[in-house]
Amino acid sequence: MDAEWKSVDIIRLFKKLRGEFQQALQLLVLNVSRPLASNFPRVIPEIDIWRAATLMLKRYGEKALEESAARADELAGEEDHDGASTWRRITAAVEQLANTTPPGPLH
Repeated sequence: MDAEWKSVDIIRLFKKLRGEFQQALQLLVLNVSRPLASNFPRVIPEIDIWRAATLMLKRYGEKALEESAARADELAGEEDHDGASTWRRITAAVEQLANTTPPGPLH
């Protein structure tokens, strides 16, 4: 059996390894600094607030406003201020969606 010898381009191999090492180092730096960002409170996007309000109306109908407010009060009682704030936003969205009175004067 004949052994086939291949020439190895050391410089090209070194450049490839150096590039991979730099990428790994960048990921490491990103992952190490990521926990600092989690110290900030997470803000729920407005679209998700409106989706939750729509789901509350579908599930609870006329009682959606009451249920949303109760959930906000429950979380405030448990001292979950972020959760209560989110549910107050959902309650406000439910109130707007449930309001069937057209804005402005009627002609």
